[in-house]
Amino acid sequence: MPDDLEVSGGSSAVSTEDLEVAAEQLARLAGEASALAADLGRLEPPFMHTSSHVDQAALDIDVAASTLQEVAGRAHAIRESLVTAARVYELSERMTAMGIRFFETVVAHSAGSHLPGLLIGSAGLSAFVGGVWIGLRAMGGLDELTNKAFEKKGIPSAPSWLREHNYLINNPVTATAVRVGAQSSGPFLLGAAGAPGWVPPLLGHRAYELASRGLIGGGRSLDIFEQTGVKLVETQQLQTTAPPRDYVDRLARVPYEEDGSGPQVVIEKYTAPGEPDKYCVYITGTADFNPATTDQPWDMTSNLENAAGRESGSAAAVRAAMESAGIDENSPVQFTGYSQGGGTAASLVASGLYNTQGLTTFGGPTGQIPIPSGFPTVLVEHSDDIVPALGGEQSNAGAVLVRRDVFSGEEIPTDYAVVSHHIEYYLQTARLMDESGSPQLDQSMRQLDFFTDGATLESSTAYRFERTEG
Repeated sequence: MPDDLEVSGGSSAVSTEDLEVAAEQLARLAGEASALAADLGRLEPPFMHTSSHVDQAALDIDVAASTLQEVAGRAHAIRESLVTAARVYELSERMTAMGIRFFETVVAHSAGSHLPGLLIGSAGLSAFVGGVWIGLRAMGGLDELTNKAFEKKGIPSAPSWLREHNYLINNPVTATAVRVGAQSSGPFLLGAAGAPGWVPPLLGHRAYELASRGLIGGGRSLDIFEQTGVKLVETQQLQTTAPPRDYVDRLARVPYEEDGSGPQVVIEKYTAPGEPDKYCVYITGTADFNPATTDQPWDMTSNLENAAGRESGSAAAVRAAMESAGIDENSPVQFTGYSQGGGTAASLVASGLYNTQGLTTFGGPTGQIPIPSGFPTVLVEHSDDIVPALGGEQSNAGAVLVRRDVFSGEEIPTDYAVVSHHIEYYLQTARLMDESGSPQLDQSMRQLDFFTDGATLESSTAYRFERTEG
């Protein structure tokens, strides 16, 4: 299975990991060469029988020290060139991505503006809502849970041929098309509404939120995507262990049950003498892919509410769990989320209501959620996974972005339709991250780990929520 990781800052599509690794090695070389030169400079020539031998030894020492200093200087210069090249690559890619997004915005707005008014735009939106419903049913969702959910509504099971041909879904081309479509939906609807062409670029991520709200509104006319309140139905004390020390351990602590029956949130409480209590919050992914609201807060409705920039059922549940755990606006907290949990975590961080000290997401649709800076943020996406692509273009340039093409032309298992999104493969990616030696990933992990250094894991609590009626 492909093991190549693309590690970069934010929206950059150029992998700078190799350059960063080489720069770090050159820095070590420069330091060691300088240290050896200094040691040689302190040496006294060995006692010799003739002065000529003493003079030759001193000359040899001087030449060696000079050579080492030259090696150190050149290593430092090459390192600076590599670091500069990496930054130039990232900057150029960001500028290119901005240009592409602007072009997509203009084209989408122009296409929408050619529709004869809101009537056709609304009809198209309603058709799209129906298409999403039918498409989800045809794909079987992201796992077998979808079949069970739809069978409750009397809808036939998903055709097996789609799983057998799931390479149509699990490939970077499809993911890119989904990402562009998601990003362009807002400008398209604004164009259909008659908004001037300068409005979509001015709105930025708000245009994406507008499209999500339009989809929710159209869905509610069909009695789907209905928002409700949430209630806590169960808590469970988990066995406490040591703090997480790598990416695999962080993702492994995210609650996950294949059938969606388990807890959705786990909160760890850490204490240290003379310091405020600290917390790590782990959030699960989508458990119910049925667009018709059931009792599960981690559903399609919450996915769309997160995208719309409003408090979803899953976000409300996490906030309730945090309040129950004793977390307030001053409590230092780190978030880790998988799939919808990643989008939910990013939304909570973006709200500015919490003292966030770190964020790690795996397969989350986070692209158009404006994540603040000032703390370590690592966003992990599979290039052949359509779920993070549904979040639009990745706009968080201050985050460390990790991408991996899971299958890269290899045979794709047919266990699931969107197999590249399954947590099993994100755990594999997390393992590769731990073993990569990437300076960016190592530095981020050191920053994340510093949060719990010297603290004791006091408790670990799992929470399960359900939706309330109405």
